[in-house]
Amino acid sequence: MYSEQAAQILTETGSHVVDRGTGPVVALAHGAGGGVVENFGPLMDAVGGHRFVGPYWPGAGGTPRAAAPLELEQLADTVVAAAVERGAERFPVVGISLGAAVAVTAALRHPEHVSALVLTVGLARADVRVRATSGAFRALAAAGATDALTALVLTAVSSDAGLRALTDEDEQAARAGIAATIPPGMPDHMELVGRVDVTGLLSGIRVPTLAVVGGGDRLVPPEISREFGAIADSRVIEYPGAGHIFTPDEAARWSGDVAEFLAAR
Repeated sequence: MYSEQAAQILTETGSHVVDRGTGPVVALAHGAGGGVVENFGPLMDAVGGHRFVGPYWPGAGGTPRAAAPLELEQLADTVVAAAVERGAERFPVVGISLGAAVAVTAALRHPEHVSALVLTVGLARADVRVRATSGAFRALAAAGATDALTALVLTAVSSDAGLRALTDEDEQAARAGIAATIPPGMPDHMELVGRVDVTGLLSGIRVPTLAVVGGGDRLVPPEISREFGAIADSRVIEYPGAGHIFTPDEAARWSGDVAEFLAAR
């Protein structure tokens, strides 16, 4: 991909791109219903010596919603374009949840650019559990049923231990925080989630890969995230009991593991 092509992709999609830090570029692919700062804030704050670059998906951040259904290929091209447009030639891609499937797609579509992958609580495929939950998210978001949606999201992204530890005040604060960050494009993101299956692509990945699994993940079951271990040069690590959204302590551990992986590249 040439820089002119990259600029055209970003212009056509109206992509809002986050660009933070200095050093070698690390491309970021965020999760469905999430965002670059929302998903990668702890990583960008904790890990120095890198330039983190990532676009918001259509309907999130400052990126307008798309007229057509979202596709992994489109999102993958946008991730690569954001990094290339900033002068990077080869770079790792860090993907969370849906973003892990985007990152894998980017590695296959743009092998000349993608040098490594970090796939965190990654969605390798949508099984009946993932489809049921993402379908409920989609329907509630489309209906504007914010109260029901925040309750379901909180339950899905938290670990059992985390939920049990919440006081009534904690729960209300958490749900208010979720409500404040639900993007307009959440129904579109969740529609794509229900169609994801990149398991047939994994044998074609030829770059070093770190897969991070949440052992207590209720949104993307851990056995689905573990399927990224089928990548030839992959290492799978698991945080026992961790939910889909990490606690501050888990996020600190994750940032350290990612930093160590990037330093070795």
